[in-house]
Amino acid sequence: MMSLQVVADILRRRQTQGWLVGGSVRDRELGRLSPDLDIVVTDDAGAVAREIARRLDVPWFVLSERHPAYRVMTREGRIDVAPVKGDGILDDLGERDFTVNAMAVPIGETEVLDPFGGVAHLRERRLVTVSERVFRDDPLRMMRAARFRQVLGLEIEPALAAAVRGQAPLLAGTAAERIVAEMALTLAAGRSAEAVRQWRDLGLLAQFLPETSWDDRLETTLVVLETLDEILDRPATWFPKAARALSGRLEQPLDGAFARPVAVRLAGLMHRMRPEEAVRAGRRLKLSADMVSLASTLARRGQVGSGLPPAPRGREAVLFLWEVAPWEPEVILLEAARTTDVLDTLNGLLDLWHAWASGEAPQAPVDGVSLMCELGLGSGPLLGTVLREARLAWEAGEATDLDQVLAVARAALARGTSSGET
Repeated sequence: MMSLQVVADILRRRQTQGWLVGGSVRDRELGRLSPDLDIVVTDDAGAVAREIARRLDVPWFVLSERHPAYRVMTREGRIDVAPVKGDGILDDLGERDFTVNAMAVPIGETEVLDPFGGVAHLRERRLVTVSERVFRDDPLRMMRAARFRQVLGLEIEPALAAAVRGQAPLLAGTAAERIVAEMALTLAAGRSAEAVRQWRDLGLLAQFLPETSWDDRLETTLVVLETLDEILDRPATWFPKAARALSGRLEQPLDGAFARPVAVRLAGLMHRMRPEEAVRAGRRLKLSADMVSLASTLARRGQVGSGLPPAPRGREAVLFLWEVAPWEPEVILLEAARTTDVLDTLNGLLDLWHAWASGEAPQAPVDGVSLMCELGLGSGPLLGTVLREARLAWEAGEATDLDQVLAVARAALARGTSSGET
């Protein structure tokens, strides 16, 4: 890797020591390809990061104000640079969370420094803490334990699980942004029902999403999540006609924190909440406005009695899509996960959404300005009502040309005028 050679050259020139640590070493021992490097140095970490960035002609920035750490964004991946903690590399490794992360390789060498048996624990697929204080030092490590079980397949043994359950309330003091980042990394691995069961069994779910931890809600939700994962893994199997459009949608990030499949999984976890609960939980976790909107929309659809239109075309279908906009595909995915016996209807709704969203369907031959001119209307609520009725008739196929759309608009205007609407 060119970046690692550049780091070695810089450290040699500066006559200083540096080590690959943490995930860089762990992933190498697991045979996992990782373009990211975690490095600690005995030198000024900021100066080293700045020189790496200059040599590679890439940006760098401060990663943590509290602990001097820096990130260099290379074309291959990131390089995180931090100073060695304590009096040397052994002290540094002793401050880490799990033995599989408490290994180091001197830059330019190959022999692994492994004071806590991390290599053996990797081979045994065991997750072992470096010390008894790791969760008190940073409660987020409990979330990380769950992620390593989910992503790396490392076994959480009974004693470790008991330690997490006993200290789970400490998570309440952890910044919401850090918790959400761990949730996202865990859900990105798929198997979201398994991840949620693990959060529940470790006592973590009740700390960061207590609204979902009720057994009567959660058991139903887990079944939905299992099906939702199947849909996200193989969208073309479930929605063959609109598969390309759906795949393109899923490739679009929801926001800066969530890839769209991860966002759908998290919103699926929250869909049995009441909409107001979803909003409160989203704000408590400091989720983006888009994520809160998606979660609350799915929660509204998750309420008992929320039905689907009787057919994938017509007035009811259009109103359904209008109601759940701008989250039409995501709602359709959830509805498919909730009940698989309406797939024909859901496929039709997805096709209808795609036709309008892609511009393949012809646009209505009128807009607000043309209706104002044609009907002598001024701006205001009545114009909005008339335009809505005209658009609805067009998109539902009830009006198929300009004359028919204008007839619908005149009828809507007459009704609004007689009812006193202005």
